[in-house]
Parts: sequence; C-alpha cells; structure tokens
Amino acid sequence: MVISPATETPPVAGSTDCPLTAALHAIGGKWSLICLYWLDSGTRRFNELRRLMPDISHKVLAETLRHLEQEGLVRRTVHSQAPSHVEYTLSMHGESVRPLIHAVRLWGREHLARKHAYDAAAS
Repeated sequence: MVISPATETPPVAGSTDCPLTAALHAIGGKWSLICLYWLDSGTRRFNELRRLMPDISHKVLAETLRHLEQEGLVRRTVHSQAPSHVEYTLSMHGESVRPLIHAVRLWGREHLARKHAYDAAAS
C-alpha cells in the first residue's frame, strides 16, 4: 500500500513517526551515505575509510560511524590480536539501504553529466 504525503497522519511535534524524518535522521548526515557507500563494497578499517574520504576529518568520521552504529546500520568489530584494529561493515539492516545508495549514486552520475553538458554548452 502506498501512502501519499496528503493521506499520511501528521506526526506529533517532536516525534519521529514521520518516515522521511526517521530516514533523514538515520542517514541524512553529510557523510552518512558516503560511508555506507564505501562499506557497501566490503569491510573497511577506520583509516581505510579516511583514505577513501580525504575531505572528512578524523573527528567527523568517528562521529558518523558512531551514529550509523547507533542506528543499527553499521557493525563495529574490535580485533584485539596484535596489531589490534577495528573493522566496520554494513549490518543486515544497513544492507537494506543498498537500493537507496545505488539510486543516489545513479542520480549523481546523471546530474554530473547534465551539469558538464550545460557547462560545455555555456562555454
């Protein structure tokens, strides 16, 4: 059953009963979808994610991963054998975001192609 915004029950002020609000809270941060994108291709260590996202600070990456873990989208595994390290992977719930990640990536490619075509035409 599809519920349109017009027929959806409005949420109580301050609640997260709105599906869009809940989704944006879980994955709407600037870096959240990018982290999920890189984790979609496999397990990654913290510093590997830093290399894949050079514009993110250490602090912001740690906060983003912590948030995604709290939302149940990312699983954090601590390996204590020498050298000790931490690995991040998509949880089963995080894998449910995969179609959204791919849709956003596809839209981004189309948007960039359109933007480049427009810029070339304007030159």
